[in-house]
Amino acid sequence: MRIVVTVKQILDPTGFVVHRRREMIFINREEYIINPNDKNALEEALKLKDTYGAEVIAISLATNGLTPSPIANQPPSGEPRADDALREALAIGADEAILLTDEAFAEADVAVATLILGRAIEKLGDFDLIISGQEALDSSGRQLGPRLAEYLGLPQVTGVYKIVSLDDGRLRAEQGWGRGCVEVEVGLPALLTIAPDANRPHYPHGARIMDAYREWEVTTWGCADLDLREEELRLLTQTRRRAFPPPREFGYQITGTPEEAARELVQYLKSRKVI
Repeated sequence: MRIVVTVKQILDPTGFVVHRRREMIFINREEYIINPNDKNALEEALKLKDTYGAEVIAISLATNGLTPSPIANQPPSGEPRADDALREALAIGADEAILLTDEAFAEADVAVATLILGRAIEKLGDFDLIISGQEALDSSGRQLGPRLAEYLGLPQVTGVYKIVSLDDGRLRAEQGWGRGCVEVEVGLPALLTIAPDANRPHYPHGARIMDAYREWEVTTWGCADLDLREEELRLLTQTRRRAFPPPREFGYQITGTPEEAARELVQYLKSRKVI
C-alpha cells in the first residue's frame, strides 16, 4: 500500500504580530513550521503504516504561499525552506520525501498549486491513498484537498476524524457531520482530508532527526521534471488590495441585579442608537 501525504510549511504564527490599524504583519521571530493540520494527516498515514505496512511519501510545494503574503520583510521567493519540513516528516516516520521547487512555482495560487501537486502525484503513480490536512493555518481555505481530488478524478472524504478500517480495497472512515459524525465507505484510490483535532501527532525521535539530515535524502522536482509549460502556470487569481478587519473594541460589562442590569442595558442601547 502506498500513501501520499501533502505537507505545507507555514510561518510560525507565534512569531509575528498583526497591526490592524496599519494593515501590516510584523515578524518578531521568523521561524517556519509544518502546518499543524498536515501533521494530523501524517499521523493518520503512519497509523496505517503500522497496521498495514504501508509506504508513506511526504510531498511539499515550496512557494510564497497560496496567495501573495502581506508580511513585511518576507524572504525571497522560490527559497526551498520546505526542505526542513520534509526532513521533519522523514524524522516522524515518512519513508520518502519529495520537494517541488522552481522559480516558476514561487507565486502559485491554489489553482496552480493543485496542478503542480497533481502532476507530481501522477508522476509518482501507483498510489492507493492521498491524505491532506483539512485546512492550512495561514489561509484556512480548505480548498487544496478537494481541488486535488477533482484534478486526479478521485473520490474524496473531507473532515475525517478516524479511519475505521481498510479491507479489500475499501476504506471506512468517520467524517464530521454537523455536531456529530457519520461513517462512510469509499473505494481506493481515494483522497482524505483530516480534521484538525482528529488525533495527537507524536514527536520525532532525536536520532531520527539527525538521520533525516545526515543519512536521508529529499528528492527535488522542478518544472522540467513535471513537464509543465509556462502557460500552464499562469495565475487564475490576482491580488488588487488587502484589507484587515478593524481593531477590536472592548466590550461593555453590566452588573447588578437582573432589574438593574435590564435598565442599564436599555439605557446603553439607547445611547448607541440601537433602539
